[in-house]
Amino acid sequence: MDVVLRPINDRFFHEQVLPFLSRAMGDASGALESLLDALGDGQSRMLCERMLSTALPGGLGSVDADPWADLVDRLAFLSWKESPTGWEVGSDQAGYADAWDEALHLALMLEEPNYPYWDTRAAREVRDGFRFRPLADMGLASLLAGHWDPFPEFPPDRVFSTQGRGEYFPSERFAFADWAWRPARAVAHWQVNLPRKLERLMAREQERMRLPSLPERDEVLAYWLGKQAQPPPLTVAFSGLGPRAAGWMRELGTLTAHIRRAAMGKQGLAALVTKGTSVRI
Repeated sequence: MDVVLRPINDRFFHEQVLPFLSRAMGDASGALESLLDALGDGQSRMLCERMLSTALPGGLGSVDADPWADLVDRLAFLSWKESPTGWEVGSDQAGYADAWDEALHLALMLEEPNYPYWDTRAAREVRDGFRFRPLADMGLASLLAGHWDPFPEFPPDRVFSTQGRGEYFPSERFAFADWAWRPARAVAHWQVNLPRKLERLMAREQERMRLPSLPERDEVLAYWLGKQAQPPPLTVAFSGLGPRAAGWMRELGTLTAHIRRAAMGKQGLAALVTKGTSVRI
């Protein structure tokens, strides 16, 4: 897998993760001690105590890198719940995993009205540029490319990195990294706008194919919106995209299902580009 999309506890991220990471940039020991008071998860507490036992005064450079990466991975990408003993890791929830390039391709089909998804070379050029300068206001595509919104009070690429990508410009309120998140309110907004964006994509395909109508339009939309369990067999819709058309239709339905489930659960979403991903420039 090359990119992972996971639902996250919105309150835990706002109340614990973001303040912890912001403080850790200049006072890692103080941040770890404060976090310990809030956690009931044994593995996370062990990682905090391990770093505190060897930490020097200062920011991130004062703690051991390996347990730090393990701790951030737990805090940012696992499902958390509140208990009488503090925040604990909850039951595992299904996430989305796919090749990064393929997932970004699908997300740009959904979010970017001018994305040339039918043209292999042109679409590749758009993705290559987007990965290293992700645009704001591109919804799911921006998240998968690592753009941060809202803007963080710390450089996210210094906190956690798998590929070494990242920029942090406070004056421009712009940041991206190998990982990012969106709060529950943003995910809910995506869910509200999904029907419009999916209908727009179908309209583009109809215009591209120069057809008066798409026979599978209603069935494809029903599948993408979770109203139909299985995608329809294609005779016309996206048929001009070649043998991968059916796979794109199915995977886009999988992506939209994760947005829908997170929105219904009032959860945020976190995305991580995993180690081992290669990007052709």
